[in-house]
Amino acid sequence: MAKAKGLSQTDDWNQIAFPVQLQEFSALMPGYESVARDRQKFIVGRPPQATKPVIFGLQGKNYSLFPNQLIRDVAGRVLGRHTLQASYSDQGEFSLTLTLPEERFEVVSPKRPGSQPSTTPDTLQKAIIITNSYSGKSPFTIQGKVLSTQRSIDTTEIAPRMRISYYRLVCGNGLMGWADEFMSLDEYVQWLAEGQPTRHTNVRETKTIFEPARIETTEHVEVGQETTLAYSRIRHTGFTEADFEKTLSGMFNEFVSAQDSLTAQMYTRLAEHTIKRQRAESYLKGVKVPKKLVQLALERMDEEAGRLAAKPNLWLLYNGLNHALFHQPTSLTINQRYDLDGSLFHQLNHTVL
Repeated sequence: MAKAKGLSQTDDWNQIAFPVQLQEFSALMPGYESVARDRQKFIVGRPPQATKPVIFGLQGKNYSLFPNQLIRDVAGRVLGRHTLQASYSDQGEFSLTLTLPEERFEVVSPKRPGSQPSTTPDTLQKAIIITNSYSGKSPFTIQGKVLSTQRSIDTTEIAPRMRISYYRLVCGNGLMGWADEFMSLDEYVQWLAEGQPTRHTNVRETKTIFEPARIETTEHVEVGQETTLAYSRIRHTGFTEADFEKTLSGMFNEFVSAQDSLTAQMYTRLAEHTIKRQRAESYLKGVKVPKKLVQLALERMDEEAGRLAAKPNLWLLYNGLNHALFHQPTSLTINQRYDLDGSLFHQLNHTVL
């Protein structure tokens, strides 16, 4: 069993954008021969706190490394003024939340009878969330999706609309539940009612669901006879830094121009629905949250309700789990934490819709 560990937190790019490179096995270990011939490249970095170089993993000869330094440079150029909130492990896993401080809104929870008005607004800032890994344990993702290098011959198709994330100031949470790929609330309700199918449409039908994205070619994944758009999967193979920089710049530009978030509408709806502690616990167990994190999430929900002079509600429950996932020790990988966050978000939305 993996040892439970907490994630370190920082708002300083220098802590996570340290030098990292691929080094050949033969160069790093002369005089040795590896029997794992499909893995011949070490990922070697020098974190600020390390006294010597750190080997994060051993990968194949075609492995593509996506340095945090490059992400920082593209963000500075495309996003302009932004702030960083990062969670990271000593094993080379990173969750980066980049926020645009000037784009914000508030979620209002039902007030507790007889309580004094809270002086703490529940403010959210528009954000883009990126995961990256030097260990190979987690894929590179933007807004919870992975990007693909596979291109379609047909250049007339369109990709899903950009998701919008939000960073919650009252607790320092980057929220990972999204509903933005759906063009309307009705589309989202239908998807929930159908059991949240992973692939619910083919390419032709996709044209009626997704808005055009500013790309010249369609990226897609073949599944038997069905093809689904998946502006989603960048594999760590066959990608040059120039390719990655171009793709990342396009995604950041999409994010900056994206408006009218269905996700934000759902946050407001969740806040309108109060909840008893026993029912809240059943929701957490229903999406298979580890027992320890269930209790921590409930405690956080109650704490925030007190801070906001509000009744416990589905919005605060969702944030309670998010806080527990990213601020408490657990053996879950960063992507497993994302999956639980998203599962609860959709489950709660299914309840209110």
